[in-house]
Amino acid sequence: MSIHHPITEAILLVIVVLGAWTGVIGMLRMKEPTQALHYLALPAVGGVALVIAVFAETGAGQASFKTLAIAFMMLAVNSVVAHATARAFRGRDIGHWQPRDGDHFEFVRDTKEFEE
Repeated sequence: MSIHHPITEAILLVIVVLGAWTGVIGMLRMKEPTQALHYLALPAVGGVALVIAVFAETGAGQASFKTLAIAFMMLAVNSVVAHATARAFRGRDIGHWQPRDGDHFEFVRDTKEFEE
């Protein structure tokens, strides 16, 4: 049994499209590639609205559960891919990805003040 509400489904699909386009525009506007990685999450989160729209349209069917599985994979893999990409950017920029003494880090506090 489906809960067929065309206006609700249209609103959910607009949320999906706006999330995807906001992610694209955000990635294009960022100056650093590591900053642009934060905008990869918006299309993945929009996938949740897509799952809700598909469940509302078709009910609990095969298409709904496949959409749910795809959205879950997008959410689960998103952070792993963003982290691996950031590590690759760091490796390309400074030649290694592990922190070493003398490396420049942005927004990192001096840890010596916390050792007391």
